Amino acid sequence: MKKLGIVLVVALFACNKPKGDANEILIVDKAFSAMCMEKGMAVAFVYFAADDVVKMRPQEYPIMNKTDLKKMFDDHKDDGVLKFKWEPVKADISSSGDLGYTFGNWQIFVKGGPTSKDTTIYGNYISIWKKQADGSWKYELDGGNVTPKPVDVD
Repeated sequence: MKKLGIVLVVALFACNKPKGDANEILIVDKAFSAMCMEKGMAVAFVYFAADDVVKMRPQEYPIMNKTDLKKMFDDHKDDGVLKFKWEPVKADISSSGDLGYTFGNWQIFVKGGPTSKDTTIYGNYISIWKKQADGSWKYELDGGNVTPKPVDVD
C-alpha cells in the first residue's frame, strides 16, 4: 500500500508540472516592440519570427513562412512614416514551458505629409510564441485588430 501511495504522489506531480515563467515571453515581446520602434517594422518582425510563422493581415491572406514575411517587407519600403509599438497586458506559458502567448494593445503612429495631419491608430494583438532549440523565443502566429481610441478613465 505504501508503494501505491508513492506512485500516486509521483504521478500527481508528473501531471501537474508548474507552468513556465510567463515573464520570459513578456520580456521578449517588449524587446520586440522596442526594436520595432528603433529599427523599424521590417527588421523587428523578421528577427523575432519563427521559420514557419503565420502572420495574419487585415483583408488579406496570411503570410505563411519567414521567407514570405521578409519578401512582404522588402516589397514595402520602410520610409519612416509609420511607427509601431505595443504593450503586452497578458501572457501565459504552457506547462511544458515551450509554448505561450502574449495579448496586448498596439498603436501605429502615422506621420502626416504636407497636406495631412499626424494620425494614431489603435488596436489589440495576440502572438503565439514557441521556444526554439537554441532557447530563444520566436513568434509562430501573430495577428490583431483595429479598435477605437482607448477611453481615459479619471
